[in-house]
Amino acid sequence: MPSEHPKYGDASYLVFLVEDIIFQVPRRRLKQSRYFQDMLEDAHTGAGSEGKDNEHPISLGGISAFEMTSFLDVLETSVLYDDPGPTFSQWAAALHLATMWDFDDIRERIIVQMDKNISEVEPMDRVDASLKCRVEKWLHPAYEVLCTRDAGPSDAEAERLGVLRLNGIWRIREALKSTASTPTQSSCNCNSCRNGRPSCSDLLKKEEALKFP
Repeated sequence: MPSEHPKYGDASYLVFLVEDIIFQVPRRRLKQSRYFQDMLEDAHTGAGSEGKDNEHPISLGGISAFEMTSFLDVLETSVLYDDPGPTFSQWAAALHLATMWDFDDIRERIIVQMDKNISEVEPMDRVDASLKCRVEKWLHPAYEVLCTRDAGPSDAEAERLGVLRLNGIWRIREALKSTASTPTQSSCNCNSCRNGRPSCSDLLKKEEALKFP
């Protein structure tokens, strides 16, 4: 009797339901996740017919079918390395689930792909992805765009920011405007402040409302 390959010998699937849409996911893929490893090892998971066919799926709440589709798309190695098709929204949706479900390797590979064009993405989309997907390095560069461009936050951006963060953005814009016209001495010891003109980056670090939580 031939033996099963430890990685590729398992052809079984778990069946999930997301927003009334059925998704069949290979168990071997799920084993890459610490979250699903626990689920697969739990005695009640798969008991009876649960997750074994389309009539008895495991229901996943709190996520969208778009997120699930995007995540499953990027599980394919060819997508991660060769396919230029995924939009930022698709990458961000996949990253959200990779983060939530502890697919650590997939998460890091998605971030590498997103880093390539992150500076071209609308600042509020970058802010939302940074916070939702726990990628700190994207946050302040996105806020800096809102603080330094000629036009202040639009009404739509203001709504997404909320009062506290919007006020923080306007405080920094005003500070940059005033120091640009009248350099002042500062007790701060950073290079830009020693030169009498704090940078946007320095101001962002001091603004409580705009710190990475």
